[in-house]
Amino acid sequence: MREHPMHQPNFMRPRLTAFLRRWVSDTRGNYAIMFALALVPILIAIGAAIDISQAYVVKQRMTRALDDAGLAVGGMTGLTATQIQTYAQNYFNANYPASKIGVPGTVSVTTSGNLVNLSVSATMPTSIMSIVGINTINISASSQITKMGKKLEVILVLDNTGSMSSSNKLTTLKTAAKNLISTVSAAAVNVGDVKIGIVPFTTAVNVGSSNVSATWLKWTYAPTNASCTTKNGNVTCTQASATTSKTGWSGCVTDRDQSYDIAVTVPSTSNSATLYPADGDNLGSGTNIYNDSCSLQPLMPLSTDWTSLNNEITAMQAGGATNTTIGLVWGWQMLTQGATLSVAAAPDPTKLNKVIVFLTDGDNTYYRAGIGSCDGSNDCTGADTRTSLVCTAIKNAGIQIYTVRVMDGNGTLLQNCASDPTMYYSVTAASQLTSVFATIAQALSNLRISQ
Repeated sequence: MREHPMHQPNFMRPRLTAFLRRWVSDTRGNYAIMFALALVPILIAIGAAIDISQAYVVKQRMTRALDDAGLAVGGMTGLTATQIQTYAQNYFNANYPASKIGVPGTVSVTTSGNLVNLSVSATMPTSIMSIVGINTINISASSQITKMGKKLEVILVLDNTGSMSSSNKLTTLKTAAKNLISTVSAAAVNVGDVKIGIVPFTTAVNVGSSNVSATWLKWTYAPTNASCTTKNGNVTCTQASATTSKTGWSGCVTDRDQSYDIAVTVPSTSNSATLYPADGDNLGSGTNIYNDSCSLQPLMPLSTDWTSLNNEITAMQAGGATNTTIGLVWGWQMLTQGATLSVAAAPDPTKLNKVIVFLTDGDNTYYRAGIGSCDGSNDCTGADTRTSLVCTAIKNAGIQIYTVRVMDGNGTLLQNCASDPTMYYSVTAASQLTSVFATIAQALSNLRISQ
């Protein structure tokens, strides 16, 4: 017969009681509970570290994209705030495409003096932190670009010959040149950072009638069709010299004697070959054979007076034959410290860029300094040689040259004159000058910004 549990022997009860007491008092199970409770924040911390590390990578990528955008728009000038923002956004998007982690908002761009400030925010989805209800992380990035560009001196050497009156060339040139001045001058953060001058030319350059008493002028010289020979760089002419009267002189000068015709040597009264021959202003009779229009505007040395520069361009008028060399020589002089009428700064390639923008629409047809038959009507290959030589000398002096051929002219000569093939432009219609000068203006602005 089976015993009822209540009738178990008394010796079993102490054992059961002791077991229950040990079970209740045993603390070994608390470690499992404590570990389970601690596991949740540990996992959250690991997840947070992963998500935050990813957010840091996103911030770095966004900052680099902002830097690229800032450098791009920092070199742009003449743009509205809306245009700057659009360009910055486009550059940012190109360097931080939508495929990247995070969804950036709109790039903010502000400019103040020589500073460009950019910022952007993005929302990044989390990988692990979402288990505790944190689904996204907001990330911000910023960049500041300082435009510490070089200074810039630019001389516009512009053809004012008679052929510029055809096909709307001179009219279009005036608009294009004024636009260039507007764009390039806007690159100046401080007054004097950018200076521009103008040299209108035909077969002469107008140095201003107020210089009639200047010691660097001479009033007697050999005319163009004189019988001349060159020996050891000196020109000797057998024909009687021409004489220009000071009375009523308009201010124009023609080529110096070789080899000073392609140099910026400072004139000296002890050497008449270094002096500038005064133009006879259409006298064209008697012993003064030189016969060319001198309706030129006086040249303008480097200036920050944008209004006067624009007025100079407005007043330009066409007339006369072509001598590209004299235009280039005087452009070079306006960029040379200490040269006649120049206010240029000393050369400093680390802090200053010097540039000539040269435009012509015709072949050389005239040259005074004894190089053959250059009568103002026919092509003068001898003058081309002098132009080539002066182009080389200008580039050797560290001055950059942009050349523009308008419909006519010696393309090979002009392309070789440019500092680089990409700095030569040939247009087949005057209307194209607007875009060409805009391209050059932007290049000049970028040149000033660059280090």
